[in-house]
Amino acid sequence: MQSQQVIVYSAPLVVPVSMPVIVNGAVAVRGERVLHVGTRSWVLEVLREELDAQAQQEMIERHFDGMLLPGLVNAHTHLQYTGMSSVGQKIYDSFRAWELAFDEIYDVPEEKPWKRWAHDGARQLLELGATSAADVVSDIEAVGALGSLGMHGIAYWEVMDWENEAWSREGARTLISQLAEAGRNQDIRLGISPHAPYSLGSGPLLDLPDIARGLGMRLHIHLGETPVEAGAFPSKLSNLTSYVWSDKNWDGYLALHAAGFEVSAIQFVDQLGVLGPDVHIAHGVYASREDRRILRQRGVSVALCPRSNRVTCTVRDAPVARYLEEGNPIAIGTDSLSSCPSLDVMDDAAEVYKLAVEQGYDRDDLSHRIIRALTLGGAESMGLNCGSNRIGQINPGALADLAFFDIPIDISTPMGVEETLDYFVLKGAGSCRATLLSGKLVYNRIW
Repeated sequence: MQSQQVIVYSAPLVVPVSMPVIVNGAVAVRGERVLHVGTRSWVLEVLREELDAQAQQEMIERHFDGMLLPGLVNAHTHLQYTGMSSVGQKIYDSFRAWELAFDEIYDVPEEKPWKRWAHDGARQLLELGATSAADVVSDIEAVGALGSLGMHGIAYWEVMDWENEAWSREGARTLISQLAEAGRNQDIRLGISPHAPYSLGSGPLLDLPDIARGLGMRLHIHLGETPVEAGAFPSKLSNLTSYVWSDKNWDGYLALHAAGFEVSAIQFVDQLGVLGPDVHIAHGVYASREDRRILRQRGVSVALCPRSNRVTCTVRDAPVARYLEEGNPIAIGTDSLSSCPSLDVMDDAAEVYKLAVEQGYDRDDLSHRIIRALTLGGAESMGLNCGSNRIGQINPGALADLAFFDIPIDISTPMGVEETLDYFVLKGAGSCRATLLSGKLVYNRIW
């Protein structure tokens, strides 16, 4: 391992995320891991002290006149729907209208090339600077998309359309069989995605977290995405709403709503024990103050997908400013091309920024927090922020996932650096020029 060639990647602005921004910085990479990160002069000096003469002679430097970050993390997507982009190019007048347009393609009996579509989606992510993803998978052929390109993240097997009786007869057995098939000969990490509280009975929602936790898998659920998932209790009372189901076993969330109990979907799944630090949710559009407190207390991250919410007509936007002000952990995702115009998570980062400002967020740290959500926040949402294979950050020993963005850089003053970060968040979409994945240059339009 010590004989591996050292490559130094330098840039006028390096953003490690786990440490301060570095002007005229560099990242030394050996094999699949980061060796050093700091100013270019310091990194080169340390390498001269550490490396023998031959290693110094073999060392190379690749300089880039742009911005260097950890590989981005797309915290919610469905790569297998990459071939359904015609659906995501429109705006719908209701969530149901979008569902019908989706089903019109998905339910056609002809066989779909899920594997090819998913692989193409993963390739697009790499070319856009994302090296990791939370990929929700519904068809077994698509499950290996991340692994096929050596990407990091989790393939979450989606479970939906199970009512209680059918689930009790065969649901768990079917799921275990599907997970075994999904994991066969696939270089991937698997998780479980209970689709949503409106598409599953209370039985599977009770069982799925236990199954996932028993298998050491993480969970990812669409939650608070649609108007039906909103609650109507005053926040000061919502923590006491357990009386609604304390004396009755409800068949599911929709049955509870039909009976006139306007409990939010977040509170409903919380009562079933679904939420926890091994879970992250997608969308979180309908999340009251009490809902947000529940998410914080359970350690649940929210993957914000603002462009998808506009396409599918969720009616309102997520309470981005409140999430930020109250300290909820956030990440950012694109959702799929069936509900979003592109897989560039930077487009969603710009929308998150604009929403925060529109909703009254006035602190000076907005770009920093969004950059964190794009990287370390996404890693945290999947439990991939710690350990030897940690991602979403640039520090010694971490996996060498790097992304290089071609944007105007101003390092002449501290304010110039801050304005550069703002520019990146608001206008960085489409500017990735190279991507390093576990030390390998997998996309390159620079050198």
